[in-house]
Amino acid sequence: MAGDMDTTVQLHRLLLFSLGEGTYAADVSYIREIVQDQQKIPLPNAPDYIPGVFNLRSDVVKVIDIRLIIPLSGVGTKKKIIVFVPESGSSTRFGMVVDEVYGIMEIPAECVTLLDQTNVNIQNNFMIGFFSFSLEGFLTQSSRRYAAGEDEVVWIDFEDMIQTIIDEEKAQNIVFQLTALFNPQYLFSDNWRKLQNK
Repeated sequence: MAGDMDTTVQLHRLLLFSLGEGTYAADVSYIREIVQDQQKIPLPNAPDYIPGVFNLRSDVVKVIDIRLIIPLSGVGTKKKIIVFVPESGSSTRFGMVVDEVYGIMEIPAECVTLLDQTNVNIQNNFMIGFFSFSLEGFLTQSSRRYAAGEDEVVWIDFEDMIQTIIDEEKAQNIVFQLTALFNPQYLFSDNWRKLQNK
């Protein structure tokens, strides 16, 4: 019947958040919860991007803080930690510090441009795809549905990111990959070149 809503439209349920000047999204199925940033217990010999761990209801969460390795604009006045669901009950839990969490949005699949994950010649740097929307339009509606607009969003593959961090062999390039994702312009700076020549 004309006017009926099309119930066959495929939707992606994504959590929207910001870090620096960028807006990002992540599949909610891989996210356990959002908590306030908090004091962490340092880990000996941990990489620079892991400042430590904290306890979350008897679970130990290892924290990733991108700002510790990549210069990003803004100070993130409302810092949150996105805690991820581990692969198994015995796996280490990880969380990532972000500046702000905007909420969950259901976006039609047709609005998302997906990267070709099967092409081994393409370095996706933990990116599943990208899309544009209106952050203001999204935040001002009660339903938090997709609102068309010009704000660009990168859909991050957190599962791939965590697996890369856990795998010591793959983790050797993690700083480059995180920089390419969150501040690609920095790769062309003199500071990045000096850092690599140390």
